[in-house]
Amino acid sequence: MIEVKAEAYRNLQEHLDTFVVGFPATKSGVELRVLKYLFTPEEATVATYLSFSFEPIENIYERIKDLPMSLDELREFLDTMAKKGCINSKLDGKIRVYANAVLVIGMYEYQVKNLSKEFLKDFFKFSVEAFGLELVKSRVTHLRTIPVEKSITHDLDVASFDNIRDIIQNYDGPIAVTKCVCREGRELFGNPCKQTSLSEACFPFGWHAQFFIDNGWGRPVSKEEALEIFKKAEEDGLIVNVSNTIQPHVICCCCSCCCGTVGPLKNVPKPIYYLTSNHFAEIDLDSCIGCGACVERCKMRAINSVDEKSKVNLNRCIGCGNCVVICPEDAIQLKPKEKKEIPVETMDDLYIKMSEKLQEKRNSTT
Repeated sequence: MIEVKAEAYRNLQEHLDTFVVGFPATKSGVELRVLKYLFTPEEATVATYLSFSFEPIENIYERIKDLPMSLDELREFLDTMAKKGCINSKLDGKIRVYANAVLVIGMYEYQVKNLSKEFLKDFFKFSVEAFGLELVKSRVTHLRTIPVEKSITHDLDVASFDNIRDIIQNYDGPIAVTKCVCREGRELFGNPCKQTSLSEACFPFGWHAQFFIDNGWGRPVSKEEALEIFKKAEEDGLIVNVSNTIQPHVICCCCSCCCGTVGPLKNVPKPIYYLTSNHFAEIDLDSCIGCGACVERCKMRAINSVDEKSKVNLNRCIGCGNCVVICPEDAIQLKPKEKKEIPVETMDDLYIKMSEKLQEKRNSTT
């Protein structure tokens, strides 16, 4: 039996806070309540011995020799924790490996079928008090907005990593679809989404997809069905956000009333600082009839009516293309930004980039 110390949750919080996307402490202590929802005291103790990088159980066991636990008992603990969605687990060839998970995208999304009002209240409080700033501290964006398919004209040079059809068709690996945890949370509080009836709208890829499938949080989806879901998302004016990598880790179809990313960004002065995009909307004033359809459609409040014409605020436009497809006069086009940002290859590369940026910030202040 593991001897649980009184500070087990604080120890875990401090351990998780050493990662690139950390788990900061708050004055209210709400971060500990979030951990208590996810981990038993014994699991919290074991989790402090895990790394952010995947490792076989033998490596982890070497570090826990001070705990009265056999290798088989450790394996049982870790498998149970993975099924609860409080750590990561995958097969590396024929060997199962384990790692700590970040809160987002990670432990929070893994609770999609196990949400409670109490957990959500604490999660939202934690996000406001500390974790929201944690996600943006490196100034390297986690997500990239890509244009909805109908907004891509034949003369717009869109890279494969910014084209939803290319991303899906070129991907070689498992793809899953799962219910949007943000919409599920709003539904739990009696506030269903105002923009769409589409509940399955988040797509994990690769080992992440298999993790969702294995634990019953999502289901495998074919490329054809995935593209059909994206078509429905486009019709409903949802914003398509992909992990800011060439090899996709996750794609989400986001609304502004439920989404924990898009929702808050509509209230900040410059949303373009928090979502990478390689495009922006441009309106032909001679063709614009001032109908206001694009003003209503834009979820970033990037389009305003000025002198009976629509005008784009480039500090707010994230290049989603939803205004393009709704314009009755074809007066709006997406344009490529002067400097195209080429994403890194994988999520591991993205975390390395974040770490380097954080180190640069530390060096500049010393």
